[in-house]
Amino acid sequence: MNARSFFAALALSAGVCTFSFAQITGTVKLEGKAPEMKPIDMSGVKECAAQHPDPVMEESVVADDKGDLKNVVVSIKTEEGQTLPGDAPKGDVVLDQQGCMYTPHVLAMMAGQKLTVRNSDPFMHNVHSLSEVNPAFNQAQPNKGDMPVENLKSAETFHVKCDVHGWMSAYISVFDHPYFAVTGDDGKYTIKAEQLPDGDYTLLFWHEKFGKQEQKITVKDHKATANQTFKPEGAMAPSTIDVKLASGTMPGGKDCCSVTDRAALLAKTATK
Repeated sequence: MNARSFFAALALSAGVCTFSFAQITGTVKLEGKAPEMKPIDMSGVKECAAQHPDPVMEESVVADDKGDLKNVVVSIKTEEGQTLPGDAPKGDVVLDQQGCMYTPHVLAMMAGQKLTVRNSDPFMHNVHSLSEVNPAFNQAQPNKGDMPVENLKSAETFHVKCDVHGWMSAYISVFDHPYFAVTGDDGKYTIKAEQLPDGDYTLLFWHEKFGKQEQKITVKDHKATANQTFKPEGAMAPSTIDVKLASGTMPGGKDCCSVTDRAALLAKTATK
């Protein structure tokens, strides 16, 4: 290899390394012992129970013995009137129905991306979104197959349920920018930030049970690190709106909704 080729390759390698490390990373933990999740009773639906030789636990809080907290949506908070540049992630986002459970339990996407709702089970499911900003969808899927959803064009977090199997529950967070992620089994997240301008931002951490927390960060050279901890004891206590909804009324005195719809409204309130 001649000198010119060597230095060109070196420059390209440096560029790739810079590109690959342009990201915001961190770990989200739960302080103290996680609340015990109850097993889901599928005994009333034989085709569902047959797919699970071992008990299936609720997924409202998933944390390991180190406190690493799964299913936390982490995103750059946009201030009023602010627009963040960036291209939408490539490919469809898939919400699967497998073993009478939604997979993943928490899903994040950018407005305008196509959501594919998949039925991997050889029997009927029903996909019922409780969105309020985006058009709601309520569609039966009697057999294996895919259903495209292409009208999610506004930022919102909403609940998805199955009217056939009442324990099936998922959450979808839609953003108007590509700077978001969902924590994995190890509580870690990675937000790609190649197109995010350097500067000061607010990171928003959202969990369906523990609500939201914010943290100020400074992005330099398209990089930042931010860890966050949730404290369950305070977040688990019923809020004012929780008490109102428990009594059967929504804010404003309107009649409330089913328990599932109530959970969706609480989730929506937590993200505001």
